[in-house]
Amino acid sequence: MDKTNTVKILGSELPEDHFLVKPGRSIEDGVDLMKSLMLENYKKWSNIPEDKTASECAESDVIRENMYSEFANKLGHIKGNKYIKLTTGGRNSACGFIVNTHNDKKFKYGDVLKAASWCAPARNFPRGNVIEDTVEDMRRGLSWTGPC
Repeated sequence: MDKTNTVKILGSELPEDHFLVKPGRSIEDGVDLMKSLMLENYKKWSNIPEDKTASECAESDVIRENMYSEFANKLGHIKGNKYIKLTTGGRNSACGFIVNTHNDKKFKYGDVLKAASWCAPARNFPRGNVIEDTVEDMRRGLSWTGPC
C-alpha cells in the first residue's frame, strides 16, 4: 500500500478514500473515529507501542498497559435526541458531546462540544465536526480526555 495515500489510525493504514477517513462520513462512523483517535492519543501519552492491542495490554504485567486496556473497555457513547454523549468509565462520566440533531439553533449536526458537566455540553463554540473534519483536524482538536 502506498503510504502517501494512506492515513494511520491505531496502527492500521487506511486508504484516504476509506469511509472513516474521508469527510462526509456518517455520524456513527464519526463517533467511532473520534473514539479511535482518543485511544490512539492515550496510547501515545502512555508510551504504549502502537501495534499493541487493548486485549494484549489486559494480560500485561505493565500497569500503564493495564490502564490502557481498562480505558479502552470503558470508552463508550450514549445516543440521545439532542446529543451523543462520549463516556469514559461509565454512564455518568462524560468527556464530550456530539450534536445529534439538525434543529439546533447554534450548532450543525455532528459538531463536537466539550463537556461542561457529566450531563451537559459547553455550548460556547464547536471543537470540530465528526462528519466534515479531516482526520488530522480531528487529531488536533482531541486528546484522550476529550475535545480540547
